[in-house]
Amino acid sequence: MLPSYYQHVCCYENSLVIKFFGVHCVKPVGGIKTRFIVMGNLFCSEYRIHRRFDLKGSSHGRTTDKPEEEIDETTTLKDLDLNYLVGSLFLHSE
Repeated sequence: MLPSYYQHVCCYENSLVIKFFGVHCVKPVGGIKTRFIVMGNLFCSEYRIHRRFDLKGSSHGRTTDKPEEEIDETTTLKDLDLNYLVGSLFLHSE
């Protein structure tokens, strides 16, 4: 998977796929081990983001509590909210 991901981000500089720069682990002397990921800022883009999703791959408690008429660009949607028609492709989270 990594070679395909790397090729994609190299070929498509403006891709909206998050760019991972590194996975690191530090352990100060006498301290606890901390793991962290360095990623590029996806939201620094010329493209308008009209839907945001927090995807965890779970269905337990993974819907937005807001009624449809209150959902706007600032609403963070969840896994089970990703259930809509895009062109001829039907996306559904189960």
